[in-house]
Amino acid sequence: MDARSLQELTDEELDAYILTRLKAAGVDLSVLPEDDPDAPADRRGILASARRFLRSTPPAILAWEPDVQRLAPSMYPAALAPLLEEARDG
Repeated sequence: MDARSLQELTDEELDAYILTRLKAAGVDLSVLPEDDPDAPADRRGILASARRFLRSTPPAILAWEPDVQRLAPSMYPAALAPLLEEARDG
């Protein structure tokens, strides 16, 4: 999805996109209250913030997709531990 197409999405369509991406990353916003001004975070606020971010993000950042082969250690902290120990012990 490019920045131009994000500008054309309605809030509801962009929310569906955001929720799908978050679900794929293992993030479940359904555990938060829908709209609670007293809560530290609620779904309404998080989705509004994510929409603002996506609509203002430069296309180069928006188009970035992680290379899971190259970034696997950072995605799996247990796999990163030996690398950190090696770097520390030098």
